[in-house]
Amino acid sequence: MTARYLAVKALMRQEQNGYANLVLDSELKACKPPLSPRDAAFASGIFYTVLERRSLLDWMLAQFSKRPLEKLDAPVRAILRAGLAQAKFMDVPLPAAVNESVKLAKAFGKTSAAGMVNAMLRRTAALDPKPEHWPDLEERLRTYYCLSQPIAALFAAQYPQDAEAMAAAFYQRRPTAIRVNPLRTTDEALTQTLQQEGHTVTAGPWPHCLLVIFNGNPAASKAFHAGQFHVQGLASQFAALCCDARPGMRVLDLCAAPGGKSLTIAEQMQNRGELFSGEAMTGRVKLLKQAFDRCGIERAKPYHGDATILNPAFGLGSFDRVLCDVPCSGLGVIGKKPDIREKTLDGIENLLLTQQKILQNGAKYLAPNGRLVYSTCTVNHHENEAQVRQFLQDNQDFSLIAPQIILSGMRVGEYGTLFLPHETSTDGFFAAILERQKNR
Repeated sequence: MTARYLAVKALMRQEQNGYANLVLDSELKACKPPLSPRDAAFASGIFYTVLERRSLLDWMLAQFSKRPLEKLDAPVRAILRAGLAQAKFMDVPLPAAVNESVKLAKAFGKTSAAGMVNAMLRRTAALDPKPEHWPDLEERLRTYYCLSQPIAALFAAQYPQDAEAMAAAFYQRRPTAIRVNPLRTTDEALTQTLQQEGHTVTAGPWPHCLLVIFNGNPAASKAFHAGQFHVQGLASQFAALCCDARPGMRVLDLCAAPGGKSLTIAEQMQNRGELFSGEAMTGRVKLLKQAFDRCGIERAKPYHGDATILNPAFGLGSFDRVLCDVPCSGLGVIGKKPDIREKTLDGIENLLLTQQKILQNGAKYLAPNGRLVYSTCTVNHHENEAQVRQFLQDNQDFSLIAPQIILSGMRVGEYGTLFLPHETSTDGFFAAILERQKNR
């Protein structure tokens, strides 16, 4: 099986409503014999490029298709998208992209479509669409920047001056941010180790943070297996650091998986005190434990629990720090999760209620003078500032405090700190630091 064949097969499956990363991983694991690392990377590149650019690819193909794309056979549609993606966005020479696509049509039993594939790819590859071809902002966000209609409408309404720059920023490739584990190594030693492994390393914006261009998968690094670091985006690190966890404290992370914030908090605590890390999905609790074990974290206790349900057994009013990194729409991580581009935002009201419940429960676990951090990986005002505003109205014994950690471009507002990708070169993110006053 070739890389292109696997990519087309995965695209066909994903179009039937599957999570992109799971679909691709399943196809790669099922491939016999396995693809080489280089071919697997190429297949992944085709797959994710199509998902990231699908609306624009479809617009281009529609200019020359005699039939609506949805009426084409699924393999032919996927082959056309994959071929055009290679030619326009992956620096694959047009003759190679076309010829290999024609071969794929035959390999998928669509020999009768081979001529059409050839002609359409050659014609569509000559197109050079620009953002200004769509004067209306919302239409431009939908077609050129490949966002669903509900997401495009939300961005245009909430960020009329920033929406296009933000949408463009989701396509930017940045170094991978990692968190150094001071229990196992130092910033300087890990930098040297990673450089010796062939990776490019620069210092991050704060201690124990490095920015790395990895030569391959970060998890393949010997330093990773030795628990010397974990991968964690800058905005996510910011939220964990806002907790200001210290040795000997009692800390609760209500929505912990995949575990990056809990690891950072635990490392700040220097294996002194208690950290409870909750997760509603049973299978992910095991992943939390594996992460703690790999990094030498001894005082963290992963547990299975629904953060929307109060658990008095933990001890209400007994935690020095509580982190509520709540489930959200994910509109800040579109660059990492292209599935989100197709979101309808159906059920957002239920999601808002879930966030409110978790935040209110977090407050009930917090001790006097304790610190509560609310965070999301979305840029939706209703999930961010509006939630904090409502919380402060309902809880007069809390006040918002400004972050002590600064990242260039972040917006510190009346109800929290907002990260917009085009301004901070990070994921879109939001965090608010709330402190309970002792004598209110």
